Amino acid sequence: GRPVLLHGEDGGAWPVAALAFRLGLATRIGAEDVTVLPDGRPARSNAELVAAAVRLRRSSTA
Repeated sequence: GRPVLLHGEDGGAWPVAALAFRLGLATRIGAEDVTVLPDGRPARSNAELVAAAVRLRRSSTA
């Protein structure tokens, strides 16, 4: 089949990323998509967003 990437922006970014991880699909996160962390705090950098996504992935697939 064709690759599927789920992508959300702003308020939808983190819920869509969590759904993608649960379904085993690809997603992306970065400052162009969302500027806050899953807990609502402002992200200080793109690297902080990516680190939060990695933690979310690990908790979603555990």
